Amino acid sequence: QAVLARAPTSRPRRRGAPCGPCASPHTSERREVARGTSAMPTAPDIKSDDYYKVLGVDKTATDNEIAKAYKKLALKYHPDKNPDEKEVAEEKFKIITEAYEVLHDQDKRSNYDRFGKASAGQGGGGSDGVSFQQADDIFKAFFGGNDPFSMFFGDDGGGGPGGMFGGGGMGGPRVVFQGGPGGMGGMPFDMGGMGGMGGFPGMMGKGRGKGGRASAPPPPAYAMPIGTSVVVRGLAKAQEHNGKTGKIKGFDQGKERYEVEVDNETTLSLRPANLTQQCRVSLVGIESQPELNGHSAQILGFNDQQNRYTAKLETRLASGRDVIGLQPANVILSQGTRVITQGLSKEEFNGLMAQITDVDREAMRYTVQAQNNKIIKIKYENVLC
Repeated sequence: QAVLARAPTSRPRRRGAPCGPCASPHTSERREVARGTSAMPTAPDIKSDDYYKVLGVDKTATDNEIAKAYKKLALKYHPDKNPDEKEVAEEKFKIITEAYEVLHDQDKRSNYDRFGKASAGQGGGGSDGVSFQQADDIFKAFFGGNDPFSMFFGDDGGGGPGGMFGGGGMGGPRVVFQGGPGGMGGMPFDMGGMGGMGGFPGMMGKGRGKGGRASAPPPPAYAMPIGTSVVVRGLAKAQEHNGKTGKIKGFDQGKERYEVEVDNETTLSLRPANLTQQCRVSLVGIESQPELNGHSAQILGFNDQQNRYTAKLETRLASGRDVIGLQPANVILSQGTRVITQGLSKEEFNGLMAQITDVDREAMRYTVQAQNNKIIKIKYENVLC
């Protein structure tokens, strides 16, 4: 937080009057307004030449504030949401996404703040900046590789519509809010854990005590380790969490669910199929763009409808593009990566959690050890990270 200092004055400061934050050198760390409050947001101005004004955020805006502003505007102006004004909406959508693409990247934002658009590698103004394809790829990556407009009637594998808080039977994620009053560490509030009357829990859970909860046993070898970065996807009953990044905090082997912390305050209990690891991959076998083969990329999410990863290249293409869609057959995961099996002829082997124990690049096969203790060799396309 910024340090507050009272400006010299001959009169005592009026009680309750605001005092301004001290000026500090411009660094990658953004100033926060005193007591955790943020500056009053301004109305977005998509015609502006200033990226901050485009998104309607202050120049000291946090990453979360920038993401929130982008999400709201991108959903509003996406061409699919504006079929009667598709061309106008597309131009606005590109401008909005261009602003977000620069401001959410720490290095680009720093260069932009110092030198303007040219230094951030953007031409500005919609058609002179990112293309619609680039903007749409970024948009989908933001939502974890899912199309937010096609998820409203989906199902995350639950047992039908729930009652209050959306969770009848075993369906839907179990949401645990970990804020709560301080003092002895707060009290977790568990929503959607039980069935019957729509998933309202029977009790609010036990206090954590000063030392926090007891440390859980490490996950089994086939499950993602504690601390793994993941993206939430494919939730139908809690869609507001789709596209959020989080960290694995635990694994319930009996329920086969991960505890995933998102937003630094909420823990979701999710099935493996609702998570994609943000892992580093190598590209291979891309015939349409052979120049991509051999490149490295970071997985950003997965689109179930298209069966494609969204990934960000470590080296930007000559066109300026660095976010692309990839089929599972075109990525090589590293040894040790935890995966889910898919597309195998023997149905009993599909949907298993497994760990890659060997990568045969010549045969284009993984050797994996599955949760049923079977060791199998499968093609690249038969696993998802």
